[in-house]
Parts: sequence; structure tokens; C-alpha cells
Amino acid sequence: MRTEAGDADDARRVAPGRSGWRAASRSIPQVWRIEDRRNDLFSAITTFVLGWVLLEVGLVGLVRAPFVVEPAEPWWRVALLGVGCLLILVKRAHPVLALLGGVAVTAVDVRWGGSLAITLVLWDLLYAAALWSGPRARAWLWGVAVTVAVLGSVAAGEAARDVRQFVYMGLQLGAVLLVPMWWATNVRTKSELAELAGERADLAAREAEAAARTADLERQRASDLERIAELDRHEAVQAERAAMARDLHDVIASHLSTIAIHSGAALALPPDAAKDRAALEQVRSSAVASLDEMRSMILLLRTEGRRDDVPDAVAAPGRLAGLDALLDAARATTTVTLDDPDRVVESALPAAADQALFRIAQEAVTNALKHAPGSPVAVRVVRDGSAVVLEVRDDGAPGSAAPVEAPLSAGTGLLTMRERADGLGGTFDAGPTTAGGWVVRAAVPVAGGPSEKEYA
Repeated sequence: MRTEAGDADDARRVAPGRSGWRAASRSIPQVWRIEDRRNDLFSAITTFVLGWVLLEVGLVGLVRAPFVVEPAEPWWRVALLGVGCLLILVKRAHPVLALLGGVAVTAVDVRWGGSLAITLVLWDLLYAAALWSGPRARAWLWGVAVTVAVLGSVAAGEAARDVRQFVYMGLQLGAVLLVPMWWATNVRTKSELAELAGERADLAAREAEAAARTADLERQRASDLERIAELDRHEAVQAERAAMARDLHDVIASHLSTIAIHSGAALALPPDAAKDRAALEQVRSSAVASLDEMRSMILLLRTEGRRDDVPDAVAAPGRLAGLDALLDAARATTTVTLDDPDRVVESALPAAADQALFRIAQEAVTNALKHAPGSPVAVRVVRDGSAVVLEVRDDGAPGSAAPVEAPLSAGTGLLTMRERADGLGGTFDAGPTTAGGWVVRAAVPVAGGPSEKEYA
């Protein structure tokens, strides 16, 4: 017996595909399986009760043919109905086997003249087989049912030699064999459409989830890029501050050290108008140079943008061509010699190497005047292949000038010199000599760099 509620349950539980109901049953929740068993039991009991009533009212003998034999006892029909109802209990687990058993029961019933009760059993088993069997079984089932309906109609028409018998038999067989299968196919189609809609909804949900994850990843990537940019800006600021500190030390400390050395020497010696005037002139010259250099650094600090965007006169004061002026200022205090066999000072060098060599020489000479006042200083500049080697040496022996009470030092001179040499891919060494003096040696590559004209 089929009901609208039962069809809805079947549409919810049926699983299309080659695996049939067995594969579907593995994915059905346990509560549904218990409900299915209850429905099958209810269907079997209802069919048995209704069939028994139909037998009692005498709805038997539907087939009139010479092979019909009445059963020995009337209760045999009830027993046959009971066997058919037992097959209804297993129709969900074994739809094809249950249908074959139903066909055997129907054959016995037709032998006894047929009954409407067994027709109900066959109708239910056909519906179950068309709903829960696999695609191949359904194809065979439709083929056999259509063939039986057509052959039965033709046989009835030929036997009676009447077209009406052909039509009547065709309608009867169609109602018994084809209608339940068509009903089951309709239910199955609805279930497949519902399952397809569910899969599409799941796919849309997964796509939405994937889109949300992609959006989260994009936001995270944007946040990472922002943090990287912030780190780059921070690193650039740190590099800029380090460069400014190095330039401030090189530019200002040298002149202030010169002022301290000359003024200290003048105060330490007996009064001498000529020497005192020369010392004051040197102090004034160093002070004016310090003011100029300080002005350049202030302009650099107040200029918007990077150091690469400011004028060369501000960003990179000091060139190796001014080494003679630097040494002339130092000669007022001690003996300073310059050895330049390759005339490197007068040659055109790459801008970065030119400035680095001048700053290293400036710092090394200043350190010699501070830490070994009066000691002779020797400066040597030579070419060594693709590099320029600068060497500043003092012998550590005090000269005629009196030492300054306390050497002024920021403690970063060697560090800034090493940074300038390393920054250009060169080398830097500094340390005491065996004779007790101090030597500074820097090698800076100059091949392949921009020339003086390119820098200008």
C-alpha cells in the first residue's frame, strides 16, 4: 500500500546510481532505518488485512481460462496472501528478489483463478523494485513489463478475435505492471533532483567558504605587505640616521678636534705673538669650516625626501682633491707628508670611492693628531690593481707640540671608517705597529664605478 507520506519518505531516502539501495542504506541515519522497518511492517500488515477483506467478499476468479484450478481449501488463498506480505517486509533490502518471489506467488494465484488481494501485493513489490533497484535492473524490469503487457494484450485480442479485448487487456496489464513502475520512477526523479539541488547548494556553500578564505588570505597578504613596507621604511630611517651620524662625526669632529689641538698647544707653550696669531688663524679657519659643514648637515636634515634627492654639495661634502688642504691644516701642528706616486689625488675617481677615501683620511689624520700629538704623520695613496689603497701612519713618538690634556673622542671613528670601506666592497685594517705607532689602511675598489663627471 502506498501513501503520500510514504512517497515523501521514499524520495528522501532513495539513492540514485548503480549501487542501488544497499549503498544508500549505508549513508542513512539509524533513526531512518528504524522508521523504514516500521513503515514496511505497517505496509505488510495493512496489505494483509485489506487483502483478507477482499478475499472474504469474494473478489477472486479474475482469470477465466481452461488451466484455472480452484484451491482445495479457501484458506490456501489466505496463506498465499501471507507469503506475499512476508515478501513486502524484505522489499527494501532485496527489491529484485522480493519481486521474483511476488511473481511466483502471482503465478500460483493466477493458477487458482487470480485475486485482487495478490494483485495489491504484486503492485507494491513492482513499485519497490522500480524505486530501489539499480539502473541495469530497472532497465530489465521495464523491458520485461512492457513486453508482458504487449504480448498479453495481443494474445487476448487474438484469442477473442476482438479489438476490445486487446484494449481491455492492455489497460489491465498496464495498470498492474506499468503504473506502479511509472509512479516509482517519478518519485526517484524527484529525489535525484532534490539531491542535485542539495549538491549544488553544498558546492555554492563551499565556494562561498573558499571565497571567504581567499578574502582572508588577501587581507592577511595586504597586512603583511603593509608590515613589510613599514619595516622597509624603518630600515631606511635607521640607515639614514646611521649615515647622518657618520657624516656628522666625520665633518664636525675633525674640525673641532683641530680647534682643540691648536688651542691646547697655544695655551701649553710660552706666549709668542706670531705663533699665537697663527694658532688663532688656524682655529678660526677650522671654526668657519665647521660652520660650513654644519650648515650643510642642517640643510640635509631639513630637506624632504631621501639623501639621494638632495644636492651633491650638501649630501657628499669632501673629496680626495681637497686632501692637500686637509694636510696643510694638520701641518700647523706636526709634520705631515703625502706620498702619491700614482697621482691618485689628481685623478678622476668614482664619486662614492672619492668621498669615502677623503673621509677615511680625514678621520685617520685627526685621530693621529689627537692620540699622538706632535708625532710625524705619513699619508700614502697608491693604486693596487682595481683598488685605491690609503695608508695613514704615525710613529707614536711625541714631537715638539705639547699634548692636549684629554683627547676628545666620540669613540666611533674606527667604526665609521670601517663602514665606509665595507660599504663599497673594500677592506679596512687599523692597529698598532711594531715600532709603537699606529697605522690605518683602507683599500677601496674604484673600477667600474661612476666617474667624477658622472657624479657631477
